[in-house]
Amino acid sequence: MRQGLILVVFAALLPVVAASFLQGQSALEDARKLAFERMIGTASAVAERQRDPFVIGQHLLLVHATNPDVTDMTDTCDAALRASLSSYPPITNIARTAADGTVRCSAIAFAGNINLAQEGWWQRGVSAKGMTITKAPIYGRIAKRDVLFLILPLRSGDGRQNGTLTAAIDVNYLRRALHDAGARNAGTLAIVTRDGKVVTDSNNALAFKPAMGAEPDQPIEARDKDGTMWIYTLHKIYSSDLFVVYAEPRAQLMATAVAQMRAGMLLPLISILLASIAIWVGTNRLALTWLRELQNMSARFAKGDFKGDQARFERAPEEIAAFSADLHIMADVIDRRNTDLTQALEAKSQLTREVHHRVKNNLQIINSLLTLQSGRVREGAAKEVLAQTRARISALALIHRLLYEQDNGYDRGEVAIDNLMAELCLQLRSARRSMFQVELTCHARNFPVPVDYAVPLTLFVVEAVTNAFRHAFPAGTRGAVHLNLDLQAGDAILEISDNGIGYSVTDEAGQMGTELMRGFATQVEGNLSIISSEGAGTQVILKFPLPNMSITNAPPLGSVPAF
Repeated sequence: MRQGLILVVFAALLPVVAASFLQGQSALEDARKLAFERMIGTASAVAERQRDPFVIGQHLLLVHATNPDVTDMTDTCDAALRASLSSYPPITNIARTAADGTVRCSAIAFAGNINLAQEGWWQRGVSAKGMTITKAPIYGRIAKRDVLFLILPLRSGDGRQNGTLTAAIDVNYLRRALHDAGARNAGTLAIVTRDGKVVTDSNNALAFKPAMGAEPDQPIEARDKDGTMWIYTLHKIYSSDLFVVYAEPRAQLMATAVAQMRAGMLLPLISILLASIAIWVGTNRLALTWLRELQNMSARFAKGDFKGDQARFERAPEEIAAFSADLHIMADVIDRRNTDLTQALEAKSQLTREVHHRVKNNLQIINSLLTLQSGRVREGAAKEVLAQTRARISALALIHRLLYEQDNGYDRGEVAIDNLMAELCLQLRSARRSMFQVELTCHARNFPVPVDYAVPLTLFVVEAVTNAFRHAFPAGTRGAVHLNLDLQAGDAILEISDNGIGYSVTDEAGQMGTELMRGFATQVEGNLSIISSEGAGTQVILKFPLPNMSITNAPPLGSVPAF
């Protein structure tokens, strides 16, 4: 029940989980785009602020390139350069160098002779076709600090190289501006050259080398030496020589979006889990506990204990309490009917026992009368006939006695065959006690037979054993009579044998007993075989099918005491 309900809840919430997953993926993608746009916007804003010194420096160089005092390096050249820098600190100096690299005039006064002809950055700048910028910060000997040089090459009227105009941009100013911008953003800012060299950075140093060949204003991934993944973007500051890099760790950049996506996915799963727990606990307390109680009560009812415990189900749910009440009503009805049936069966059993008892008593009375009559008859055929009749009546009385005695299957109309054969052998031995020199041995397997089988089998044994005593042993002859009753492949085999003188099966002396035995064999649907020859004893074998009765787990073929 619980598993089924949980599956139903899971199936009901599965579309919600799928929709939450898809929504989370979509939200994550949207958040990714917004984060990338924010990064690009931050890099662009910082680049715009950092671009001003370079634009102004470029403008000043172009203006001074048209000033004859500057280009001709007159005595007023220093004053002209100094006047242009009076109110703009990012540009620390502007200088004019001659064609041989000698600094001829400068906005900042300097002493001595300064020649830049051997500086690689000046050589590249003076030979360039347009304005250039140094590839890395350079210590300015006039400004006395790290600067980036904007270099404008000059040409004479005939096109020959005529030195340069240079503007020194203060790297410290750029660094302070980056620090201020970095304090307002979660990531790392840096200014790098086209060769990937870091000019300056914010408080957090750039942990990886950016790929300068990547397309600007696009999100790019990189991994630092610690294995941390970064996402960064490039934005051009000045021409294609200088860029702003803005970078954030990928986990930090997407943390909020990932958390939202996980929350969106986990909430339905948590709902399923909580619903499953509620179903598990609820069904256990509201249904399964009471169903187990009902099951236990039903098991007691099935075993015949109809007492029940209806008060126990007063706190059960209404439906289960009603079902319990119905079961108790049914149990009460069954209990009353069982009581009535038990009483009726007991009365029937008592009556049956009484009938068997009276029949046995009547047969004993008849047997007593025959005994009295036999006592008045002289030795001869008549006396033998009376003795044979008494044996038969005693055998019938034995069956009725076993039926009314306790624990003998009387209520089922059954007789335990081993008890019957043992008692019968005692009677037959007693009836022939004068022939003490003949031994009677009985062996019988323990299984029940109905009365319809017990009567003909008993009379069969009486005829066979009596015939053996009468005809197999002349007066005074010693011998033995053996009775065996065993089971074989669903059939019962009754064998009565003696080691007497034997007889021909066609003798008139055995004809009467033989006919009776054949009649009794027919009543149990058996086959009778008589094997006898003069001087070799006699074997009487009756093979009959077992009646439809349960065979007990009795011990193997046992021995009834010999007589």
